[in-house]
Amino acid sequence: MKWSGSLGRFPIRSGQLDPRSDAGLAEAFDDDLQTSILLADDHLLLAEAVAAALSSKPREFRTRISATLDEALAELGAGHSFDLVLLDVKMPGMLGLKSVERVIAAAEPAQVVLISGQVDRAFVQSAVEKGARGLIPKTLPLRSLASAIDLVLSGQIFLPATAYGEPWNSADASSAGLSDRELNIVRLLAIGSTNKEIANEFADTETTVKMQMRAICRKLNARNRAHVVLIAKENNLI
Repeated sequence: MKWSGSLGRFPIRSGQLDPRSDAGLAEAFDDDLQTSILLADDHLLLAEAVAAALSSKPREFRTRISATLDEALAELGAGHSFDLVLLDVKMPGMLGLKSVERVIAAAEPAQVVLISGQVDRAFVQSAVEKGARGLIPKTLPLRSLASAIDLVLSGQIFLPATAYGEPWNSADASSAGLSDRELNIVRLLAIGSTNKEIANEFADTETTVKMQMRAICRKLNARNRAHVVLIAKENNLI
């Protein structure tokens, strides 16, 4: 599902025309008095709630939305001046840390914060090392969202208290013995990626990916790739 955002009182989605002119839109985003945010997530109901909270008084953040990685990159390349990107790590097109790095590079100098309901500690820590400014869990109360955003915009990194405890993934991938890399491979399998595509994602060889696939099958007691994905979904790993 898609985030629903607003610019002032006009709802805007990627791929839809703003009822105002392009010049007017550019002018609105150049307004230094208001913080502009790109909400990148495919969950419509959550997006609508977040957009409404962000656009309400007294803060009235300006927001645009995107529902896929390609849409987010297009927004960032369209000349809009964003202060912050809220990036869902599981929306369509996102393929692990490499995709996070692409958004960080495209968004500069805007800050990028991950948002997710389920993501493990190792992944978030790696993303922070790559330049992300932390994680805002989707379980965060909306009344606390503006404070989290202010913290990030002040130059701080925002992480929930559980960031240094157990992984956020409720199925606890570590209990199955899966490393962060192996979990990312499973996520790529779930969207139909081939061994070659997975190897390209990690700048590795197909032979290495095949070895890692055998290790994943062994750890999950899976018969084949399809069985790996089935087990992962049944256990809420992805």
